[in-house]
Amino acid sequence: MSNAEPGVARRVGIFRIIRDFRETNLTLIIIGIGVLLSIGTPSFFTSENIRAVSVSFALDCIVVIGMSLIIISGGIDLSVGAVLSLSCALTAVLFQNGVPFVLCALSGIIASVLCGAFNGYLISRQKMAPFIVTLAMMSIARGLCFVLTTGSPISLVNKLPPWFKYLGSGRIVGFPVVVLIAFVLVVIADLLFRRSPVLRLVYYSGSNEKAAVYSGINVPKVKFLGYVFTSLLCGVAGLLFLSRFSYSSPVAGMGLELTMIAGCVIGGISMEGGEGTVLGSVLGIILLSLINNALILLSVSVYWQQLISGSILITAVFLDYYRVRMRNKKLKV
Repeated sequence: MSNAEPGVARRVGIFRIIRDFRETNLTLIIIGIGVLLSIGTPSFFTSENIRAVSVSFALDCIVVIGMSLIIISGGIDLSVGAVLSLSCALTAVLFQNGVPFVLCALSGIIASVLCGAFNGYLISRQKMAPFIVTLAMMSIARGLCFVLTTGSPISLVNKLPPWFKYLGSGRIVGFPVVVLIAFVLVVIADLLFRRSPVLRLVYYSGSNEKAAVYSGINVPKVKFLGYVFTSLLCGVAGLLFLSRFSYSSPVAGMGLELTMIAGCVIGGISMEGGEGTVLGSVLGIILLSLINNALILLSVSVYWQQLISGSILITAVFLDYYRVRMRNKKLKV
């Protein structure tokens, strides 16, 4: 064992304490906002509103797992909202035209995975910029949604199979099924990110790509599979969106990518890669959902909601940039 390893272990331990402390702070902030909202707006702390809020961020929590993986690996994906919409739209259109539902759902998932494979190939093999590639995919997938739906929502009310409808609107012991699905996926993903040696490769690839390559890590493969996995989760979220609302809209998921990025950064994931957890990202998403719910309950104009959301995003990115810069200065010293 080299002499440098104990020092590295100490630094990793310190960063882990800081990371966990940040997650604790986020949890306390979420609880604090919940208490203030329950005092200021009696309608907040009701079973109906709590259930509505939890269902609203359940799909976001599924997608943010993939976005966490992408950003930790040193990339970014701006196409998540459009891919979610494509999965939903393709499934709805095929089912409307008489195709068996299982094949429709499978087609939606396959289409999402192909989008991720396209992103991953151009980024990992052709070394194209993730921002440009995923921005193009966002436009392509969104355009396909408009083509498939001819620009109009497709209603499938009272037409979807009961078992599928149950996933989006059913309950188990009073808890929405979609929330339980999201909870299980988040717990599994967070444990794997913390414990799985395979997923540690994502952190190594994001923290120092050149060093990871010299260490024998197949960085292109890691990045490729990351984009495929993220699009797979978007496909699943798209199906759950269809299950919950029983309709498909070509504008479903619009702006979702900004929410995902903001949630990740607020939750402690560095935009430079190599740092963060799924739990932190989910807490960031929950915090944003509570803020949005508060603005609605307080009857704040939708225009101000957009302004506040954008301000939160730029503030989170600035704080992340400042934190990374100060940390790098301390390491150099």
